[in-house]
Amino acid sequence: MEARSLPLAVLTRNPQSAILIMNLKRRGAETGSGFQETVNRINEGYERAGRACVTRKAIPGKYLIERGESRRGLALPAIDFASSAGQPRLSYAELCRLREENKTTDWRRFVPESKAEPDYGGVITREGRAIFYDAKTTRRNLLDFDNLHAHQITFLERVARFGAVAGFLVEFSGRREVYFLPIQIVVRWREEVARKSLPYRFFAEHLTPAPQGKGLIIYDYLKAIEEQERLYGRGYERFVLTIPRARSSAQGRGGT
Repeated sequence: MEARSLPLAVLTRNPQSAILIMNLKRRGAETGSGFQETVNRINEGYERAGRACVTRKAIPGKYLIERGESRRGLALPAIDFASSAGQPRLSYAELCRLREENKTTDWRRFVPESKAEPDYGGVITREGRAIFYDAKTTRRNLLDFDNLHAHQITFLERVARFGAVAGFLVEFSGRREVYFLPIQIVVRWREEVARKSLPYRFFAEHLTPAPQGKGLIIYDYLKAIEEQERLYGRGYERFVLTIPRARSSAQGRGGT
């Protein structure tokens, strides 16, 4: 359907969004964090528009050094920030290169102090409703449950019981489509279906793709959440679980 073909037909009417997606995809190919950067920009757009304040959480932990080792930092070239134009600056790519070069000799060890919560958390305006989700991206025509961590599912279930919006923001990168998968559906699928993955067809047939927004809001996932809750209820109590029929193995691998 054309409503779900965001990049080609729709984004041509919004050149700014088209350029932003291309830049983020290019950076994502270099850093492996393209979808997270996209989500960060979307959340920045939500906050500017007064619709929500959602931030990315850091993993709590600390760096340890071996006994007897002294503390030292990453060596960087001298930069005179007070000088005039023309002074060479340290680019992000250069900083990443220096970090990679020093990784093999890095004496520090990062130790998480607790199991990480989902990537994102915040509050939606109007009612001040909490929202928590983890961002996932896949090139395949399915979302593998191996990528959904047990401690995150437990946390999302807990906050959902108190009325929060909770789930997974899923990008099918090959199709450039984004869906919000609520934790209530994840739990029901795991309990009632033997299959350990959710196929793309399930998303397309039962969930609402995030439509294009304005400016930084490339994919308006909050609007998709509103539509899903209108159809199924806040707790997804009206959702009827149906299992898509399996296609032939050749079709499943082909990405159609």
